[in-house]
Amino acid sequence: MNLRESVGIALGAIRANKLRSFLTLLGTIIGVGSVIAVLSFVEGLNQYVTQKLLNAGSNVFVVDKWGLITSQDAYEEASKRPNLRPDDADALRGGVDGAVAVVCQAEAGAQTVRWKNHMMKGVNVIARGAGYERVEDFEIEQGTSFSELDDRRSALVCVLGPEVAEEEFEGQDPVGREIRVGANAYRVLGVTKAKGKLFGQSQDRFVAIPFRTWVKYQADPERLQMEIAVKSVDQAAMPGAEQQARNIMRGRRHLGPGKPDNFAITTSDTWLELYHTLTGGIFVVTIGVAAISLIVGGIVIMNIMLVSVTERTREIGIRKALGARRRDVLGQFLVESTTLSLSGGLIGVFGGVGVALLAGVLSPLPAAVNVPGILLGIAMSCLVGIFFGSYPAFRAAQLDPIEALRYE
Repeated sequence: MNLRESVGIALGAIRANKLRSFLTLLGTIIGVGSVIAVLSFVEGLNQYVTQKLLNAGSNVFVVDKWGLITSQDAYEEASKRPNLRPDDADALRGGVDGAVAVVCQAEAGAQTVRWKNHMMKGVNVIARGAGYERVEDFEIEQGTSFSELDDRRSALVCVLGPEVAEEEFEGQDPVGREIRVGANAYRVLGVTKAKGKLFGQSQDRFVAIPFRTWVKYQADPERLQMEIAVKSVDQAAMPGAEQQARNIMRGRRHLGPGKPDNFAITTSDTWLELYHTLTGGIFVVTIGVAAISLIVGGIVIMNIMLVSVTERTREIGIRKALGARRRDVLGQFLVESTTLSLSGGLIGVFGGVGVALLAGVLSPLPAAVNVPGILLGIAMSCLVGIFFGSYPAFRAAQLDPIEALRYE
């Protein structure tokens, strides 16, 4: 019996007993489908997050008090560190040779924005030093951004995100008009280009004001929470710029050799490593769940193949009487079990890809078809068929042809 005939027998058995075949393949379908769906999600998220984190360029690092907090102990340790001050930024600006931009920045929180009778709640107010658009990849679509002179004078000026401009001014030109943010009135200098959403959160619902304006009118000097973004000339100059920044900060804080930093320096790579660690954990859990489903599916396939051996005992005896060798019978049943498992794997592949793409359409989470994941799913289903079909195939091959022909 050739390979094509064995595959045809297996597919014919699937068509003849559709419900039984579906229940038999359910474990394989769930296992392979879940692997494909999760790998597609992870692949899409990897592309999405990498693009968003590197939008400002891979040559940007941030100096702040906290750094990357991943545990309660790390939070308690970081909370004891002194806050950064605006003069730290001045020191970095004058001391880091490879820096093309050094920008103070802070989050002023959600506030209410008013223009005439229009009121908009929950607007994110951000305080930024001049040149922030170079560091954070903001493009000015209308008007201009605030200058270094505006920042030095603590001028009451601002730049709007496009969502705020559209909702407040309803198509009118906002440049040159005054809006009220909290207790102060700010003159609008410009509007940024739309950036869309990140994980379902709008990146365009904000008002940017000069950093020193925020310090003067809104911030508590004793609780000043700020960070300093530094952009180097290029990627090659970034390690040297980081080391210079670390040396300057350690010198300003009188930290001797051997003492740990009481500040943090983070880069986009820091957040990417954390992200990959988290998604790696998701991947491991998914593989575990899929493995359980595949084992259950394999056991069911083995049971069905044992039933098939029993039902076809006389057929096996006839084949052996006509000259079929043990390896021919063994190969036939292995091909049938592998075909059965592979059919479930292919259904799982299409189902997993379909679920991932549908979720990408219906939710803000992106998804991308993961070709290595598809190949992995197909290979896993083939291995399940071979492994769990080995025992039934071996039993069929060991049947005595005389006893098999007598079987009723």
